Amino acid sequence: MISQVPPISFHNIYYKNLAVQPETMKIKFTNSLGVIALGFCLCLTVPSARAQELIRLIAVDSDSSSSLWVKVFNEYFIPEVDRRLAETGNYVVDWNPAFGGTLAKPKGVLDSLQYDLADIGIVTTPYHPDKLPFYGLPYATPFVSNDIGLIARTMSDLADKYPEVKDDWEKFQLHYLTTAGSIDTYNIVLSRPVESLEDMRGLKIGGVASNLLFLEGTGAVGVSSALTEWFNNIATRLMSGAIVWPEAAAAYKLYEVAPYMLDVRFGGVPSKAIAINSRTWARMPDEVREIIQQVSHDYRDELASETVRISSIARQEFVDNGGTIIEISDEQRRQWAENLPDLSGAWVRVMDEHGLPGQAILDDYMQIMRDNNQPAIRQWNLH
Repeated sequence: MISQVPPISFHNIYYKNLAVQPETMKIKFTNSLGVIALGFCLCLTVPSARAQELIRLIAVDSDSSSSLWVKVFNEYFIPEVDRRLAETGNYVVDWNPAFGGTLAKPKGVLDSLQYDLADIGIVTTPYHPDKLPFYGLPYATPFVSNDIGLIARTMSDLADKYPEVKDDWEKFQLHYLTTAGSIDTYNIVLSRPVESLEDMRGLKIGGVASNLLFLEGTGAVGVSSALTEWFNNIATRLMSGAIVWPEAAAAYKLYEVAPYMLDVRFGGVPSKAIAINSRTWARMPDEVREIIQQVSHDYRDELASETVRISSIARQEFVDNGGTIIEISDEQRRQWAENLPDLSGAWVRVMDEHGLPGQAILDDYMQIMRDNNQPAIRQWNLH
């Protein structure tokens, strides 16, 4: 919503110091010299009247402000947009954050944006593999890279290169801004230790729909569930563990119920995307749109940097609180990767069904990883 902040009126300020009767134009000077002096000072100090447009934005995420991606949105994205707008002073944003499930529950952020309940938000893309299949690419190519900054930039660049990706968002009345992520690598936390891949057989492991693909071929059973449910599910033995990244394992104190972290290093995943309601975007002034787009890209890079910084701290916190990190050898990781089915081929077929150039995007993605010397155990586009 855009409205105007009324400019300061010299007329109103001036005549507040006079006894005015406009209908008869009778003016009684209470202090002629004082009024003249006041008027002269106002002419020198009051800026020229200019309306400043007020833009009201509701920002949404189902996760709380303690989650790293929401924290960076609060502490970097919002202030940075405000700072850049203040340089010209033409516009100001009245932010109304709705985080922590106050407006949208898990899986509900996309709907809240689509149906005008919110304006801008952080969409968790793994919740929507049927609507936004493009974002399943890193899940279909595990054991390739742990460089979340590189992966997020690559996904953003591919979305720019292939307009069909952005068109997918427009189907839901959303304008895509950028891809971002706070997962430098997925590991598995467990309530009991394992010594070999065979020990995974029969274990119930929680995760989102997309990363449960990593369990195929291991004999473990995937349990689709939300991060906020994992602590209780493991504590009550509904699950034996969960596929999780170090920062979340520490933040949600999973070490209390799952004190063993299997250091699989499945790879980094940019599981977030910043999107804005298309109608909100269309009525924004060009200057505001340009700044929000620029800051979205900078937010992506800022979040990646924070993820790398926090990850090592989180691993140490996991250990300091009684957790144990179980290292697995490169050979075991290679065996795990080779035992997985053709995840990328399945992803390409889904993309084809949506009219998206899956194979071309996969080829580009893997080539970028090779060009950046990433330690890919499996070349997913080479059969």
